[in-house]
Amino acid sequence: MCEGLIAGQYLLIEQVGRGGFAVVWRARDEVLQRDVAAKQLFLPPYLTDEQRREHRERTLREARSAARLAHPGVVTVHDVVEHEGVPWIIMEFVHGRTLGEIVRTDGPLTPGRAAEVGLRLLDALCAAHAAGVLHRDVKPSNVIIGDRRVVLGDFGIARIEGDTELTQSGIVMGAPAYTAPERARGEPALAASDLWSLGATLFYAVEGRRAFRGPNPNATFHAILTCEPAPLRRAGPLAPVIEGLLRKDAAARMNAGEAAELLADAAGAHDRVSVPPHLPGRALPGHGRRHRWREATRPTSDLPAPRRPRPHPVRRPAVAALSFTALAVLLLSNALRVDDPRRRPAASYRTPPAHPRLTATLPAGRGEILSVVFSPDGRTIATGGRDRAVRLWTVAGHRMAGTLAGHRDPVSTVAFSPDGRTLATGGHDGEVILWNAPGHRAIATLSTHGRSVGALTFSPDGSVLATAGDAVRLWNVARHRKVRSLPATGENLRAASFGPHGTTLATAGTRTVRLWHVTGRSRPATVTRLTSPSGGMAFSGDGRMLAGGNDERGVRLWDVGGHRLLTTVPGAHANAVAFSPDGHTLACASGQAVLLWNTTTGTPAARLDAGTRTVEAIAFSPDGKTLATAGDDAAVRLWHLP
Repeated sequence: MCEGLIAGQYLLIEQVGRGGFAVVWRARDEVLQRDVAAKQLFLPPYLTDEQRREHRERTLREARSAARLAHPGVVTVHDVVEHEGVPWIIMEFVHGRTLGEIVRTDGPLTPGRAAEVGLRLLDALCAAHAAGVLHRDVKPSNVIIGDRRVVLGDFGIARIEGDTELTQSGIVMGAPAYTAPERARGEPALAASDLWSLGATLFYAVEGRRAFRGPNPNATFHAILTCEPAPLRRAGPLAPVIEGLLRKDAAARMNAGEAAELLADAAGAHDRVSVPPHLPGRALPGHGRRHRWREATRPTSDLPAPRRPRPHPVRRPAVAALSFTALAVLLLSNALRVDDPRRRPAASYRTPPAHPRLTATLPAGRGEILSVVFSPDGRTIATGGRDRAVRLWTVAGHRMAGTLAGHRDPVSTVAFSPDGRTLATGGHDGEVILWNAPGHRAIATLSTHGRSVGALTFSPDGSVLATAGDAVRLWNVARHRKVRSLPATGENLRAASFGPHGTTLATAGTRTVRLWHVTGRSRPATVTRLTSPSGGMAFSGDGRMLAGGNDERGVRLWDVGGHRLLTTVPGAHANAVAFSPDGHTLACASGQAVLLWNTTTGTPAARLDAGTRTVEAIAFSPDGKTLATAGDDAAVRLWHLP
């Protein structure tokens, strides 16, 4: 649970963004009386100990990367503190929208405006490279454009010269579509690699589409290595610099000085561009006198506003103020989604006249709640959380029925057997405990040898328990022993669901959704590959649909049997999702709210203010009339659904 005051100084006000491994809050420095951004490392329960160490170190690396860049386009890191064993980065804070969001919402930029943005991004990259820092994740969702500022953010996977390389199980880090060819081949990153990514970002900014596309990361990498970029149709004078930056051979790629001159030309540098001061290469045309804007195009409020000419020229060029405060609204490897009213979909989540209503609030200890589930008869609720306890509640009386202690680390997942007599709990300690639910006592402990458990599911007849984490393990419930293991090939599994006949098991991980034939020896069928999962995942009761959170595209809904994407739920960037028993309603926990989506009509149904800073877990009652929500305030809220 996040206390209101961090390190005795920073008061959390509201959550402004969330990704797979971090949460950013707007906070108040009570000592200096100023607003700051507080970035909290968030480690999902499915990570292994080694991955948790990597992400913790990556958070500290981000602070070191930003702190060593003395540049107006780099966020000022005020402090790095530790609170309840979790590192926090305290930074300056400013609002803004990502370039990716602007293009998706307002359309592609004009070549002149895209060139102006490119100049400022190039300046920030040159300053970073001069300090020995490679960004390695330049992409539209890491570019923030706001109040006369263009900011390159998220140094979470940056490489500092001399630092130990941090890789995640050998995976190439960064967005595939913006990864330079040499990095796609597994070679070390270069300064030229960041320039290639800048070219791909400018392509997207002016064309409104990616230069290289593929149905999955491997296909995208193949396209980058073997194919030419998509044809430029809107780039106009920006085309030469994009083509030069996207050369596959790093040695032949356009350098920063050449790019700066072409960008200035594309922006009309002879009489209007203020060239940032850190760019290398030859002196640029017009550099050394005041320039004025003369672009006659529709304005975009999130881009630097045109400057009017002054009556008297000045001797030195006015340099556009840059700030790297985008890190206040960006996360380690995926861009954040800011809760800005301008960014909500046109079909907003308006609560209908017969709206859901809060019926009870159940306090549940001191720790953040990570999982909540109803018993099959709907009479009992079980919760698991960071305080390592499992709690049972009676739904009718709204009172605690018991507390089960046995886990040594946070409890990330809980599940009832179909008959409701057995409760299975799993967590970070790599143990699964089977409990006699009515008697509130432990029956057996199943060990996964220290591997964190991300999901639990019983077969329809209750004879088999499947646990998912670093691998899929099948357990004989009656004999309390493992009967089979299914390798997850390096993935972290977050969701699992048996099919209605118990012969197939669906699992969802960080990269793929798979169907396992648990009664035979055949290979699993890969349903789809997830390009950037970050939030919660859940299967419908019959296992035919899967919902998964996604930073860039909202919550996505798949048809598992048909192996196809059904729809994307706009405005939802969920760290928890749940289906109603009939599958007609999908609940998405998005920050402080829960969004209800009608899966039949594909329309919003309602938006609930869940009364907590972050909703971490949600569950429907068996009859679908009650929704339970829980989060970082250690309370379960029950909502009546009309």
